[in-house]
Amino acid sequence: MGLDNIRIYTYNIRIMGNKTIYVSEKDEVLFNRAKDIAGEALSSVIARALREYVTRNEEKGKGMKEITVKVGQHDSAREQRFVGQEIGKWSGFSDDKVWWMSAKIYKTQKGNWAILLTHVSKATLLISPTDWKAKEYLDHTSKTELIVGESLKAIEKKLPQKLFSTLEDLSKKYENPVEYLDI
Repeated sequence: MGLDNIRIYTYNIRIMGNKTIYVSEKDEVLFNRAKDIAGEALSSVIARALREYVTRNEEKGKGMKEITVKVGQHDSAREQRFVGQEIGKWSGFSDDKVWWMSAKIYKTQKGNWAILLTHVSKATLLISPTDWKAKEYLDHTSKTELIVGESLKAIEKKLPQKLFSTLEDLSKKYENPVEYLDI
């Protein structure tokens, strides 16, 4: 982006002196609208926006820690580690209703989504105790996988639909943990 696309606006903060804000042409309308709404004290609008931005992003960074998970089949599971924050849990049936599943939902230090998805048991075990005697159910069938993606869209097809819906709701809460009301 060249300097010919940028207009220079300055504003005064008494304690700190003059500060220069560079506003692109595409944001000029927004900047001027904010200036009109604020009247003479545009610096207070900018300070409030920065305060909200800092609060929102500091909130996201809280709770990050090293997380260890086991992935794979029950008997041959291996450890994987990453830095992140657990932001939710889910349990329910797979889309085909064959598996009862559980999930832990994480946001990683690098901003990725990490879903620890566990196939807990075949659904028929939950509804038909007579099936417990069949040989195929005596084997431990649980398996766990760690699904990681930069965006929700990147992992959508790898998750049960109801889990994905829960994930969409959690992402909205995670992106805006604090809602500022002008009341």
